Amino acid sequence: MGQRSMVGLGIASLVVAAVGVLAPQAAARELAPGLDCERITCRNDTDDRYRLEIEVTCWNGPRTEIRYITAHSTRYLDDLSCPPMARPGTTEQDPPTTRPDGTWEHPMPRQVPGELIPQVPQRIEYRGAVVENVLQPQQQSGSAAR
Repeated sequence: MGQRSMVGLGIASLVVAAVGVLAPQAAARELAPGLDCERITCRNDTDDRYRLEIEVTCWNGPRTEIRYITAHSTRYLDDLSCPPMARPGTTEQDPPTTRPDGTWEHPMPRQVPGELIPQVPQRIEYRGAVVENVLQPQQQSGSAAR
């Protein structure tokens, strides 16, 4: 009886560990007073515009993304994505055909690209936020008098 419960507890702990490892990670975090981010949502309750630094981990490794959130707004960061995974392509050869003069025509082999499989982030981590109230200057068109 005791051995069965130990086996059951062992299996249950393995399942819990697997779910914790495989589930996308995104911890709720206050990046600055009044600026909170959790999963793919950031809420800015301040009078400042912030530049967010976000580390997105995909199947091919982590990369840093930069996003902006305006004052007194909520931003859904549903544009954090990963590149697709490509299955290997194949080389296909059509069968030979007979020409009118009786000789064989052998078509060239052709490459068929593999299927692209969409991927989602495995982990999203908010690294930091910096106040950035100054907008980038607009380029001058050159038509204004100097």
